[in-house]
Amino acid sequence: MVDDSRSDRSGGDRPQAFALLDESNDAATRLEGVEALGTPSSSMAGSERRIADRLLRVVLTDDDATVRAEAIDALYFHGDRYIEELVSRVAAAVRRRDGGDDPEAVFARWLTSGHAAYRMVGATGLGAVADAEMRGASNAVGATAAASSDATDAPNATNRLRNAFDDDDARVRARAVRSYATLGGEAIAPVRSLLRAPNALVRHAAVDALVSIGTPEATDLLEVAARDGSDRLRKTVVERLHELDRPESAGVLLDALRDPSLAVRRAAAASLARLVAEGDAVRGREVRERLVADHSPRSDGGGAVVRLFHEVASGDRSDRVTAATERHAMWLCCELIDAADGDADRPTVSRLLDALAHDDPYVADIAAAYLPRLDAPDLEREVRALAGDPESDPDARERARSVLRRLKRQTAASAADRSIDYVFVRRPADYTEKQEE
Repeated sequence: MVDDSRSDRSGGDRPQAFALLDESNDAATRLEGVEALGTPSSSMAGSERRIADRLLRVVLTDDDATVRAEAIDALYFHGDRYIEELVSRVAAAVRRRDGGDDPEAVFARWLTSGHAAYRMVGATGLGAVADAEMRGASNAVGATAAASSDATDAPNATNRLRNAFDDDDARVRARAVRSYATLGGEAIAPVRSLLRAPNALVRHAAVDALVSIGTPEATDLLEVAARDGSDRLRKTVVERLHELDRPESAGVLLDALRDPSLAVRRAAAASLARLVAEGDAVRGREVRERLVADHSPRSDGGGAVVRLFHEVASGDRSDRVTAATERHAMWLCCELIDAADGDADRPTVSRLLDALAHDDPYVADIAAAYLPRLDAPDLEREVRALAGDPESDPDARERARSVLRRLKRQTAASAADRSIDYVFVRRPADYTEKQEE
């Protein structure tokens, strides 16, 4: 690797901390430089990639273990992706050596280091390398038995990771339990205690691990946590249950829509919509029937669940709310409204009218399809007002005009039903005979 520490090839002022990393400086000075790069100032904006490259080089080449450990901590500050990149670089460097070491052995040693930063990378790397090697061995065509015997010993790796569940650093515990599940660890007992850890990072990792394990025992434990855990744990569980594509997940999420915590209920609505949108084991129609039975707008105190799904469909996108999630949330919202024979109050009408301007045309079209089915006072007047509002979104106005045309047709059809005497005609004379009576 070319040493460009003495020049900034991007044309700007190089961070002063780079100069402190010069190999001619003593360890204390290099440590000062690494610490500065781990807590960057606004003057370093735009230099993250260069900073990460410099820190990665320090980890791989510096001759002082404390400096290397501090460089790992600095990388962690800049984002998990750099720890994953470090794992890849370390594994590649080990494979290039002529010695008898392999990446798994190196990461296993790091997992027992006195530096927490090394143990964090060891827990991450042991899972990543072992998983990659197992997949490579299983996918190899015509691999010999001798070659297969060289594949990573997954049970040995999972045992090492289980031993790290008691580490005094939360980052190590979190990464160890995720790697444990990735490598096929199925024992639930060691994970159970991590579910109730005071540290959110560890709790989230334990839930992720149980979702990855996905056995009936893991699912049962998630269900108990979603029902009896703390507010934070219940929210964490329901946020991630959409990843466990099983009918039991839908049952847990449907129950969580009655949770006493609003944050949990919101998370459950988003996760349920995503499970319906992306899963194969749960049918949307079955979820709809359960929702209608449990949460019709007439029975749940003003459509609280309707509001939840509307929020999912119209809120800001997040990692839990995809485009498909928004569409299914709007559909569930509208189906709940329709289940009450379209009986809708003013807030409900306003929500669907607002949805006509949704960025996703499919969400907006779903709202437009259900609006004419509402039974609400002044519905036609409000739709007409939107259709003629020059300051409204053009697409929303066009959809409102379409809704207005449907409302007019329905009004005309209703008037005809009330005033026209329909006669079942078998032959032309039937109508004449009817009129002469």
